Amino acid sequence: MPSAPPRVCSRCRKPALKGRPCDCRPAYEGSTHIGGKTDMRMRRSMDTYRAQNPYCEHPGCHRVMHQVDHIVPLAELTADDPRRYDWDNYQSLCKPHHDQKTVQDALRGKTRAR
Repeated sequence: MPSAPPRVCSRCRKPALKGRPCDCRPAYEGSTHIGGKTDMRMRRSMDTYRAQNPYCEHPGCHRVMHQVDHIVPLAELTADDPRRYDWDNYQSLCKPHHDQKTVQDALRGKTRAR
């Protein structure tokens, strides 16, 4: 049976063997992806915040909150930035206001320097 074609390295765009790092990437270097994933510490912190702030914090809105949101998005913070867990960076938002802020963050992310 034929083997799978080589994948393309995301850094140097050269073919690389499947399941192995490309030669351009040192063996000790891990992924720099942080993404929107939360860890257990963040979940506990957000659950406590959610219990103490059950309503949308958008000015003039009195709906029940839908989600705890980061004022400064996680994509703009480093992995060791203390604002990831800081209550001053949290806000409770209802679904319409959370969706609105998510769109604004996405548009700002498209123009952000990387």
